[in-house]
Amino acid sequence: MLPHNINPETFLRDYWQKKPLLIKNAFPDFKDPISPEELAGLACEEEVESRLVFNENDTWRLQNGPFLEKDFTSLPNEHWSLLVQAVDQWLPQVKKLLKSVNFIPDWRLDDVMVSYATEKAGIGPHFDYYDVIIVQGQGQRHWQLGQHCDHLSRLRTDTELQILQDFMVSDTFTLECGDALYIPPGIAHQGTSLNDSLSYSIGFRAPSYSEIISHYAASLCAETTEDQRYSDPDLSLQTNPAELSLESVDRMKSLLMNALQNEQEIEQWFGRYMTQRKYPELSYFPEIELTTENFADILALMPSLEKHPAARLAFFRKDELLYLFADGEAFIINPFNKDLTALVAALCDRNIALINSMTYGSSLDCINLLCKLYNQGTLIENEELH
Repeated sequence: MLPHNINPETFLRDYWQKKPLLIKNAFPDFKDPISPEELAGLACEEEVESRLVFNENDTWRLQNGPFLEKDFTSLPNEHWSLLVQAVDQWLPQVKKLLKSVNFIPDWRLDDVMVSYATEKAGIGPHFDYYDVIIVQGQGQRHWQLGQHCDHLSRLRTDTELQILQDFMVSDTFTLECGDALYIPPGIAHQGTSLNDSLSYSIGFRAPSYSEIISHYAASLCAETTEDQRYSDPDLSLQTNPAELSLESVDRMKSLLMNALQNEQEIEQWFGRYMTQRKYPELSYFPEIELTTENFADILALMPSLEKHPAARLAFFRKDELLYLFADGEAFIINPFNKDLTALVAALCDRNIALINSMTYGSSLDCINLLCKLYNQGTLIENEELH
């Protein structure tokens, strides 16, 4: 995907989270993996997050899905866009786009949003708190890039959309089929469709400090008991009872700091947190939970298992520790078990969609892990979603 004169190391050093990059002909002979009609069909599904944006005469209107088929039959010929989130989690052919960014860690990937826009359509000047790579499909879109923004940047108050009041254009590009544009966090941008067009926005996860701290705090709280409380058996007499003594502040500070000293706890929390699904409520679970023994018996009926398109997997290795993280769950792996480590490698390879279960059928540890992943919906029967 990158230009011939920019390798992944150069991109990460000079562009990632620093400055935009236009990549002409990033995908030679690009073919859209989805049609506008298929995208509209997805937008009619209750489980899918979608929206219509209308713009004309500097007026913006938002309509959230799910939609009905009749909603699309009465639309005008121009000035509207359909945006559908996480299409990669529904269509494997869209998920293949993620292979082009294999120089970015898997846990930083969020989803692929697909938008269909008619002539003169757009969603206004805005900025994101995350990196995005926009891949142009059919048609053309004119892009404008502007100033760096933050939480103090003024937004318009006459629309639900997060549209900037001020937009100072610094660069302009026209993306044609197969072109790509990387935009770092905080850079104002606006795209306007020159004709009926499709684009694919690969978004990257960037949890806020508030999300990180609150989630980790919740994780810690879930493991504490009522017996663990502030105590001061060495309390000394104070001159003024209204004063917060330095000793009490230091004791409280020590309590908080000690909570951050457990490296193993942080490592496991991090893996669980960053592999949680974008839409956990849509997780698939088998009708009957299988035991390891039952699962081993029916492996012959399931020669291959498919990684659920929405599954998120990662691994962590440190010294003689190996963890597999799958959809928010942590599994301790024996790093000296070659069959098990080979299975973990296959599970975490974004280029591998199918797991040949027969390859691991002779290893009880592998069968046990496959069974757990099947029961929690990370692995599914090959035809389950078809």
